[in-house]
Amino acid sequence: MSRPIAPTWRPAPEIERFYRASGMWHAASVTDDLRRCADRFGDKVAVRDSTTRLTFGQLWDRAAALAGWLRERGLRRGEAVAVQLPSWTEAVVAFHGVLMAGGVVVPMTSILRRREVGFIVRQTGARFAIAAEEFRGYSYRDLYADLIAEGVGLDHVLWVRGGAGGERFEEALRTEPVDVETALASAGRDGDVALVIYTSGTTADPKGAIHTHEGIAASGDICQRAFGLNENDVLFNPSPVSHITGISMSVLFPVAFGCSVTLQEAWDPQQAFDVVERDRTTFFIFATPFLAALTAIAEDRGVRLDHIRTIVCGGADVPEALARRAHEWLGTVVRMYGATECPNASCGSPWDPELQRWGTEGHWLFPTEGRVVDPGTGTDLPSGSVGEAWWRGPQLCSGYVDAERNDAFTADGWFRTGDLVRLDAGGWLTVQGRIKDIINRGGEKFSAREIEDLVAEVPGVADVAVTPVPDPVLGERVCAWVVLAPGADLDLAALTTHLRGLGLTTQKLPERLEVIDEMPRTPSGKIRKTDLRDRLEAAPTTRP
Repeated sequence: MSRPIAPTWRPAPEIERFYRASGMWHAASVTDDLRRCADRFGDKVAVRDSTTRLTFGQLWDRAAALAGWLRERGLRRGEAVAVQLPSWTEAVVAFHGVLMAGGVVVPMTSILRRREVGFIVRQTGARFAIAAEEFRGYSYRDLYADLIAEGVGLDHVLWVRGGAGGERFEEALRTEPVDVETALASAGRDGDVALVIYTSGTTADPKGAIHTHEGIAASGDICQRAFGLNENDVLFNPSPVSHITGISMSVLFPVAFGCSVTLQEAWDPQQAFDVVERDRTTFFIFATPFLAALTAIAEDRGVRLDHIRTIVCGGADVPEALARRAHEWLGTVVRMYGATECPNASCGSPWDPELQRWGTEGHWLFPTEGRVVDPGTGTDLPSGSVGEAWWRGPQLCSGYVDAERNDAFTADGWFRTGDLVRLDAGGWLTVQGRIKDIINRGGEKFSAREIEDLVAEVPGVADVAVTPVPDPVLGERVCAWVVLAPGADLDLAALTTHLRGLGLTTQKLPERLEVIDEMPRTPSGKIRKTDLRDRLEAAPTTRP
């Protein structure tokens, strides 16, 4: 029998009481927000993709019908529903319908295949799944048929788009909808779980971060204070709706603030630029590759998009030179720091001085508390030191589905991030990389991020990653991976000469250069460095 999803970790009782008494945690759910928008902005477009647009009123009606279908088939309160859909309007309907029925949404990116999907379905105990029949040439029917044959426990798979048989999403939307009172009563309250979002999956078994209704509401409140989002904003979201950024932009922000969002099912820079120009988009949150592509198109077309108010960039390093170019052609760029476990821990402000706005991840976002500690002892370090970031706040997740992995959380509410950061005397935070992304060359340890930032300044370099390469004498040496701009050329000697000119210490210079056509990335834009390391072992092709 499927079990309800519940928090596996909570901060100390006195911290919970403080969050509630201060209003950082409040009773309003995502379903409450959608009802408010349906009442106030019923005929306004809430979400659109390349084929469909839905008003807030239509979004409520379709979600209520889906909730009715799920309840008729026995979905229990707190039970997981796996959702594997591209960034289509149906994905937004699915999220709201599951929450309206009292369920827990478990989003999965479209690139996941049988092993990963089976792992997530088993771990969450999902009996229901909502999936695309086919996307980009891949048949999900075959995937789920195999899983059901393996006995993963799925009782219902609701198919979206396509024309084959089985339980169909469009037919489910003809079900008698739940009434408003039932929908609002079924929605989560207090510590009820809304989402389980799995980490990027760059390891074999990703971790499922448990997010409550009160936690995701707190995250929205933090963004509203930071960016002043309101019903006049127009959002564009190229991020997958399985990722915390895509969920925030596509599902949560529109109903929290009454704004509209346009979805892009697969990244197409030229199409994205056209949509942003057509819709007069005002606000983005996305990763560096998206920013770089839109900036290059603006420069190439000679078109400045002065309707863009704020671009929030995170998930990967944002070179200062790129931020300056984007500021000139697109709009004000600020850097954000967060994670699947906590969407928004720190961020810059459009009113920050340029040096800090483009060169740091800003300040801790109120009411987030942050520390920089010695990773080995947990002792706080003085300003200017590089150490592990610990943070806590009302937007932090409530543990992992597998409680045995909750050693990242402390009893007094802190989350050990595994990230290396520097916090200066002015409170400006700069991410230095991951603890596991440290290169140990002959006992001297340094961050790959520092080298990447300088390689990005080398003429002709369009993208960069730095990894260690095993060495029998020193343990590890530095390997630079680069994607070159069209027509550019680079060899190791030219690279090291340029880096010496930028003042990089000899021990940190790359001793191996790999020129590749494209960086392997997660759907959210993070570079898959494990893939790069695997390439070194499989087919070393040093470029001299």
